[in-house]
Amino acid sequence: MKPVDRRNIYFLIGIVFSLILILLAVTIATQRSSFFGRASGPAASGSPLLSLENSYLFASPITAQANGESSIRVTAFVMNSQGLGIVGQKVVLKYNGSLAVSEVQGVTDTFGRAIFDLTGNTPGSYTISGEVGGVSLPQTVSVSFR
Repeated sequence: MKPVDRRNIYFLIGIVFSLILILLAVTIATQRSSFFGRASGPAASGSPLLSLENSYLFASPITAQANGESSIRVTAFVMNSQGLGIVGQKVVLKYNGSLAVSEVQGVTDTFGRAIFDLTGNTPGSYTISGEVGGVSLPQTVSVSFR
């Protein structure tokens, strides 16, 4: 019996590995997953598309240094009754106290998301709420500057 050349074995292993990678790539390409819904389009103030129950605020981190430089990012998600983002909505943040608000993205994007950065010089706790088209979002977030 003739001994098997190692190069042939490595060549066969390379072909099998390549076929597995191609199969994996085809499977991934044909399986489409979406982690975020598509936006439903612009809605007028008071439109039935806006769902207050599905819209919310999110803050991260919830605590920062009160040095005027450290920031807390507040994100508002404006959703419809199906949980899809509503694009083109102007979001206004309301808050108590003296905070500096920077609109990173004051109008909702295709995911219904508006983004703000808050900075503060005065230590304390602050309650942040959001408003869309004159309608207050029911959820608030509490943040602290120390």
